[in-house]
Amino acid sequence: MEALQFLTRGTKLTNYSVIPNDLHGGELSSTATILYSKLLNRSNLSITNGKVDEVGRIYINYKLEDLAEEMGKSLTTIKENMRELVDAGLIEKKRMTKGRANMIYVKVPETSIVGKSPVVCTENRPYKGKKTVSTWGGKLATNNNNKQETITSYKYGEDTF
Repeated sequence: MEALQFLTRGTKLTNYSVIPNDLHGGELSSTATILYSKLLNRSNLSITNGKVDEVGRIYINYKLEDLAEEMGKSLTTIKENMRELVDAGLIEKKRMTKGRANMIYVKVPETSIVGKSPVVCTENRPYKGKKTVSTWGGKLATNNNNKQETITSYKYGEDTF
């Protein structure tokens, strides 16, 4: 393994893969998730190289044997995980002639595309304030300063039954 370094403010990452947040905690196996991440990463290369079909969709060519070798998995495992991704609707494959890699279309959740507005719930509402609250403890700032909170104190003792 190469030498490891700490991230700093000026760190610019290269040679990494991304997994859309919508896939975290889903029903995909961990190997299928990593495989999807590799395919999504390869899609970025296809965008750069202009691999576009007649309908305007980006595709990748990736031999299953190459994926198996790169991931350190058997060909059978890669085939099973590709089937898992197809069944989940995350990829579509177009069969090519024998000896050529299939065309693979990688789909992404709509909320992962810049310019698409995701459904905002309390769990995933983006923070738009200017203040940052420390996670190291201390008193949390409230966003609703006009709201009065009632504090009820209870006294417990021998004579309060």
